[in-house]
Amino acid sequence: MDESATETQIAAEFRERLDMLEESEQVTGMTRRLTEMSMAQISDELQLTFTEDNAAPFVTHLAIALTRINRGDPEIAVSAVAEEEIANRQRERDAVNRVMRDCSRLLQCQISSNEITYMTVHLCVMVDLHSETSS
Repeated sequence: MDESATETQIAAEFRERLDMLEESEQVTGMTRRLTEMSMAQISDELQLTFTEDNAAPFVTHLAIALTRINRGDPEIAVSAVAEEEIANRQRERDAVNRVMRDCSRLLQCQISSNEITYMTVHLCVMVDLHSETSS
């Protein structure tokens, strides 16, 4: 599979962070690659540029969550506050759902709606930041 320009940018931007997570065995090589691919897909779909400044928590959460899911760790509980926070954010939830469907196939396991909720919360923060800075 050819790497897109966005994937190349994402891999370069988050290299140090993902190196650290992989070296400490918090993420695997496979989930690191899935994280880079997922971030690139979301970036392209929503026309967002992800940087260390605006997306560090999202990248970290996504990489660790995908690793946790791949290892078969117990599902996380979702809070009502998180669900409330994204109740009217269908565009962002749909983007995360599409990307996680691809990840599910590659990991050969289901990614729960609870995980998708937390990923969507992180994404909404970045979308809101982007809206504020581009206005």
